[in-house]
Amino acid sequence: MRKVGKGAIINIGSMYGIVTSYPEVYEGITSPSPVTYSAQKAAVIHATRYMAVYWAKDNIRVNCLCPGAFPNRDSNLYVDNPKMEEFMQRLDKKAPLGRTGQPWELKGAIVFLASDASSFMTGQKLVVDGGWTVW
Repeated sequence: MRKVGKGAIINIGSMYGIVTSYPEVYEGITSPSPVTYSAQKAAVIHATRYMAVYWAKDNIRVNCLCPGAFPNRDSNLYVDNPKMEEFMQRLDKKAPLGRTGQPWELKGAIVFLASDASSFMTGQKLVVDGGWTVW
C-alpha cells in the first residue's frame, strides 16, 4: 500500500465489541458468546483507531466493519437444536428492523469502505446491525 501511495484496510469487528448481549436471548437455548469474544472485538475496534492514526501519513485508511446478528441458519449448531427457531425469534425482536441480517447485506458496506467513496474516512467503525446498538 505504501508503494502505490494509498490503501484501505477493513477490519472486522462486531456489535458485541460495542454493546453486550442480552442474557434473555440465549437463556434456555444456547450459551452466549464468551466475554473473551466481546473483549477481542472491542480490541479490534480500538486497534483500528490506532492503526488509522499511525498509517494516515502513508495515505492508508483503516476502518472497521461491525456486523450485528448474522446467524448461519445452515450450521449444525442451528440444524441440530430444535430450539433455534425460538432463538431466531428472540434475536429478531432485539433489532428495530425486526430481523437478523443476511450475508449479502454486508456487501455494500464493504464496497463503501474499500472504495474512494469513503476517502475521507479513517479510524471509524461502520455498524450494520439492523439498529441493534441504538437501544
